[in-house]
Amino acid sequence: MNKIKPNSIEAVIYFVLYICAQDEMISEKELEEFSADIPILEKLYFDIYGELITSDLKNTILETANQLIGTQSFLSEKVTSIEEKTISNLISDPKLQDIAILASRHAASADGFHLSEKKKYDFWLENWDMN
Repeated sequence: MNKIKPNSIEAVIYFVLYICAQDEMISEKELEEFSADIPILEKLYFDIYGELITSDLKNTILETANQLIGTQSFLSEKVTSIEEKTISNLISDPKLQDIAILASRHAASADGFHLSEKKKYDFWLENWDMN
C-alpha cells in the first residue's frame, strides 16, 4: 500500500473502506455510494484545510478497496493494538474524524450495515469520543 499522509483525504478514504470491508467484501453498492459522496468530501476538506483535491479520488477509492480486500488488513473481529495505532495516526484531526465517521456509516449502509462493520464503527465512534 502506498504511504498515506495523516489527516489527508486519502486517510479518510482508507477509513471509510476499512469500515466497509469488515464483512470481508466491499460491495458495488458501497463503492457507488461512496464515490457519489466524493464532491461533498472534497468540499468539506477544502473548507477545513483550504486545500484543493487534484487527484482522481474515484481511482484512489478503487485502488484502496482492492488493497484492503487483497491484504485482508485489519479485518478481524476485535480491534488490535496495531490497528488502533494505525488508524489513530492516520486520522487524528477531530474534524476529519467526524467526516470519516459520517462517510463510513453512509457508505457501509448502502448494502446493509453488517454487524462486523457496525462493531468497528462503534469502536471508533467511542474511541473518538463522538457518543
